[in-house]
Amino acid sequence: MSESTSTVRDRILQAARSLFLAKGFNGSNLRDVAKEAKVSMGGIYHHFASKEDIYEALLPATELAREMPKIAALFRSPKFPENLSEIGRAIFQLVRAYKDDFKLVYIDILEFQGRNIKPLIDALYRVLLQHSDTLLERQQGQSSLRDIHPAVFTRSVIALFLHFYLESVMLQQSLSDELQMSEDAIADQIAALLLHGILAPTSAD
Repeated sequence: MSESTSTVRDRILQAARSLFLAKGFNGSNLRDVAKEAKVSMGGIYHHFASKEDIYEALLPATELAREMPKIAALFRSPKFPENLSEIGRAIFQLVRAYKDDFKLVYIDILEFQGRNIKPLIDALYRVLLQHSDTLLERQQGQSSLRDIHPAVFTRSVIALFLHFYLESVMLQQSLSDELQMSEDAIADQIAALLLHGILAPTSAD
């Protein structure tokens, strides 16, 4: 019984994913992919025009495309921005669970100037921007936030938590282990830093 077209295509994608993660995009070629997937070169070209074509099909299929909207949903919570610790923990869980997907994102940034991941990032930021007006209304009269645009605040939250946890996971340099502090406690401290700043307000403020 012949193998279905979708099964062959999925096998090619899985083989390419494994090779890209192990050897990098430039360190792999289509013959490597064909060998790993146990298909002929003709089988590769039946489904994909090039190695880049395979990569472009891989990225939207990552779990990140499905999980990032869940992070964005936390910004819609009535508790925002007091729920920053929850957002931080959710981002850490995302990074830890889908480390290899983030590696594929790095490949896109290095090899293709991020053009494949950009639509996913833009979609996330569009969602965040939709809630900026709500946050702007909430912050009226709060002197600590009055001069900060909500879009700057929300993107800063994502950037700080994401970079912090990516560095920890990718470089295996865990501040949690170093300080003997739980990841939850670290998320709480980052949230406190974002909400209250480094310096306590003075009477002049």
